[in-house]
Amino acid sequence: MPARLGPDRTRGLIIASGEATPSDSGLGSFARVFGLLGPQPRVVLIARRDEGENDDLDLSMQMRSAGAADVWRAALRARADCEQRSLLDALEGAQLALLQTDQPLRLSTLIGGTPLARSLRRRNAEGMAVAGCGAAAALLCEHMLARGETGATPRHGGVQLAPGLGLTNRVIIDQGGHASDRLGRLLAALALNPFALGLGIDADTSAIIGPDNVLEVVGQGGVTLLDPSEMTDSNVADVAPGAPIRITNLRLHALPGGTRYDLDFRQTL
Repeated sequence: MPARLGPDRTRGLIIASGEATPSDSGLGSFARVFGLLGPQPRVVLIARRDEGENDDLDLSMQMRSAGAADVWRAALRARADCEQRSLLDALEGAQLALLQTDQPLRLSTLIGGTPLARSLRRRNAEGMAVAGCGAAAALLCEHMLARGETGATPRHGGVQLAPGLGLTNRVIIDQGGHASDRLGRLLAALALNPFALGLGIDADTSAIIGPDNVLEVVGQGGVTLLDPSEMTDSNVADVAPGAPIRITNLRLHALPGGTRYDLDFRQTL
């Protein structure tokens, strides 16, 4: 669950970003995010040490080009690294913590239950923004989409959910592939957890959730949003593994950049 807000505190932004490409549209997405954080924000970039170090450096350069004053890079190798005093101290002075990974489980199993996870939740409740870029966007949620099959048809066993950081319990996020590739995964995840909304995020696009639970889409792509609140039927509990799942009466929204959506009342603004 998200950390409790202290008195006179406003929760920080929760930012789910698709894959960042080295392009003007990628820089524009970061620049819009930084514009919401104030001039020249300080950023802490958190990634696994054994994953693409060049990608890590490229992302650091993109953030500096988009207006970040300083990027403090933390390369995690083991769970003990999540207790480093220097890392926890860096978070205390940061305006944004950015998570990056190729596979959500590889980072969540390092961070979960550590002082770093507790610090991220507390600092977000105190006003620091927390972002997940690429596959790390899934980690922001209470119910993390760890992996799943491609294709438009939802199938029993076609998706694996795992505990995430829990900054929000309103959404389940899938940033991978084209909209048709991830549709089946999101549908299968919502069949298992129809309380949440499903978000599919394009590359160079961000879904920014404010403290009022209003989501704003920023970037050159779009966000596919699935709302199961009026779902009337699902046979997910009755079909064999691998079989297609029946789900009826879901709502689908295609939200391009500039769109705002109220997650509480489930309507566009």
